[in-house]
Amino acid sequence: MTEIDPYAVLGVPRGASREEIARAYRRLAKRFHPDADIAAPNASMVRINEAWGVLSDTARRARWDRAHTIIEPAPWTPRAPMDPARRPRTARPATPPEVQESPWLAVTAVGFVAGLIFLAIIFFALASAPEELPRVTAGELSFANPQQWVIAAGEEEQPAPHRVLAHIVTYAIEPTSACTNAGEPCELTGDVVPPGEASIVITAFESGTPPVPDPIQRRTYGLDAQRIIGGEPAAFRLRRLTDSAEAWWQLSPPGFPDRWIEVRADIGGQILEQDELMQQIEELLATVEFVE
Repeated sequence: MTEIDPYAVLGVPRGASREEIARAYRRLAKRFHPDADIAAPNASMVRINEAWGVLSDTARRARWDRAHTIIEPAPWTPRAPMDPARRPRTARPATPPEVQESPWLAVTAVGFVAGLIFLAIIFFALASAPEELPRVTAGELSFANPQQWVIAAGEEEQPAPHRVLAHIVTYAIEPTSACTNAGEPCELTGDVVPPGEASIVITAFESGTPPVPDPIQRRTYGLDAQRIIGGEPAAFRLRRLTDSAEAWWQLSPPGFPDRWIEVRADIGGQILEQDELMQQIEELLATVEFVE
C-alpha cells in the first residue's frame, strides 16, 4: 500500500493547528462521505480517514514529521570574493581614538545587553512554568487530574478481589449516580453520557488471570506498545458506536501478574469529540503511578 502524505490529503500546511486540521477533515468528509455523494469513491474517504488518524494523534503526527523531514535550501548565497586590487584602503586616523571609539566599550555594551536578555528569559520561563498538579490517591493508584474532572472514590465496603478504586466524570452528576461499588452496575454508559463528555471507572482485580480483550488493537512493536500507563505498556481496546465509544485499558502492576487494573471509559459524541476526549483521558492515565 502506497504511503500517503496526510497534509496533502487534507490540504493543510505542516504547521497547521489541530483546529485547522479538524476543519479540513470535516469539510472533506462532508464532500466525499458515501452518504453525501453516491458517486464519491470509497477510496477517497479511506484516505481522508487515514490522514485524519495520523494528524489528530499528537504522537503519530510527530513520528510522521520526523520520518519525512523537509530540508529547506539556505536562504543565502555566498558572496563572490573581492579583488584584492580593488579592496579599499582604510586611512589611519590622524589622532588617537576617543574613548567612545574604543572596541572594549562596544564589547562591554554587548555583554550588558546579553545579560539583560538572559535574565529576562529566565524570569519569563519561571513565570510561565506550569503549576504542578496535586495528585489523587485511590487505593493502590496515584494520579494527577490535568482536566480538573470530578472524582468519586470507591466505597470502602467492597470485596477485596474486585473493587472500584475511583469513578471520574467530565461533567456534573448527582452524587448518588456515581459508580463507586463493583457489585452494582454502572448506569452511566455511552448511550446516556452527553456528547463530548465521558464516564471513566477504574477497577482493581486481586485474583485470577487478567482477561485479554477480543478484538484487541495491535501495534507495530508488540501489544499496543504506544500506550503507557504508570510507565508500563497497557493492553487497549476501542469500540466505536454510532454516537458513542467504549475505551478499555488493562494493566498489571509491576511484579504482580495475578493483579491488574481495569480502566473503562464511556464517551459520548461523534468521532471528533471521541478523539478529543481520548487524548485528554490518556493525558490523565500517563500520570498514573502504583502506590507502594
